[in-house]
Amino acid sequence: MNINFLANIILKGKIEVLTGLHIGGSKEKLEIGGVDSPVIRDPFTNYPFIPGSSLKGKLRMVLEFALDKVDASGDPHKSKNADDEICLIFGNFDKEAKVPSGPSRLVIRDAFPDESTISMWEKLDSELLYTEFKPENSINRLTAEANPRFLERIVKGSRFNIEMVYSIYDFDGDKGKRDLENFNHIVKGFKLLEHSGLGGNVSRGYGQIRFFLANPIVVKKDDYEKNSESFKNANSKLKDAELKSLADFNLPISL
Repeated sequence: MNINFLANIILKGKIEVLTGLHIGGSKEKLEIGGVDSPVIRDPFTNYPFIPGSSLKGKLRMVLEFALDKVDASGDPHKSKNADDEICLIFGNFDKEAKVPSGPSRLVIRDAFPDESTISMWEKLDSELLYTEFKPENSINRLTAEANPRFLERIVKGSRFNIEMVYSIYDFDGDKGKRDLENFNHIVKGFKLLEHSGLGGNVSRGYGQIRFFLANPIVVKKDDYEKNSESFKNANSKLKDAELKSLADFNLPISL
């Protein structure tokens, strides 16, 4: 077995929140009066953000269902097969896999609000800082007693900058063919997420999102050594004019 690094695909874009989004933080650390379930916030700015782990975890789940990889136990998928798409992309939970296939290919950064969103948040007419209250209520079927609670949500119209790095490896002389093919599953997962949701209480209407992506930037091994234009472009600031919806996203990608 021989594994050699070939390139990274840098994928940048934005996530737009279409309905209130709740990704929970710690109530013990975030004392907000009247909120039963606060959102997670950046401790330096107090701005809500979307953890990369939340996005990656939900992306993995929807793809496991789409690729018929869901185990009867409900645990994350694992495999002893070196060609397993889910394990190659996200990592393998089977520590006894007979054939190692290198590191997980996908890195998803934490997503922080863009400048226009911060400006919008600062003008919100809300009891909370940069977010909204969402009252929830359950009714006891026998006593008719109400059980109210209050959740904190990121407001619709908020946009977050996202960045992902997908690595391509030459695996036993395949010249990256397998990893390039599996990249298509990531975009498929984004489409599934748009018709599912992110965060908690999706079945109640929370967490509808939309992706806007720029064209992927391929940074090859030599680009890192030569400080090439591809490397510089991968580190440049994203422009809104570069963004397109998933329906207009171009695949496949070649090295």
